[in-house]
Amino acid sequence: MKKMYHDMIDSYLITKHHISRVFAIYHMNSFSKLTLTILVMLLILNYAKFPNFVFSQNNKINVNPIVNSTWISKRDNLNITMSLTPPMPIIDQTTKINFEVKKLDNQSFLNNASAKITITDQDGRLYKFENKFFPIINGKVSMDYLFPVEGEHEVILRLYNNSMPFTVSSFNIIIPQSIPKDNNLISNLFGNLFH
Repeated sequence: MKKMYHDMIDSYLITKHHISRVFAIYHMNSFSKLTLTILVMLLILNYAKFPNFVFSQNNKINVNPIVNSTWISKRDNLNITMSLTPPMPIIDQTTKINFEVKKLDNQSFLNNASAKITITDQDGRLYKFENKFFPIINGKVSMDYLFPVEGEHEVILRLYNNSMPFTVSSFNIIIPQSIPKDNNLISNLFGNLFH
């Protein structure tokens, strides 16, 4: 009888322990559901505020800032392409603007020419690189530039042959806002809500 009594008490304690664990799991899942709901709401709010941004593990924006990277002139038989290094410019950090100039008919590179570059921003400010001629070597010309502000910029490339202009091309770039430097997703989510 005593053994049966102890077995019943042990069974009761085991059952009570299991019931308390079930309640703890239920409460934890409710908390997890609430946490998940809050995080989803924060992501939705951030997406509404920044619809063109794509979150990634390395905290960079995955959007091409160059609106038109190719300019073609059938009249001058030229195909000019522009690229940036790094591909996503950061405000007040050096960006190399690269141009490649090829002939349309035979894809050979343009040589024995030079270029002048002008950059404008959305507020109408101009930067002319001291009106300097850049030599085109093997169809390539590049220069370093610090984009001072976010927003739309236009890069104008004028080609010269013996200091006589013969063609003008234009490229549009959209520089994004600076990205927060820390990689903490939660602080970025809350920080973006209040900026």
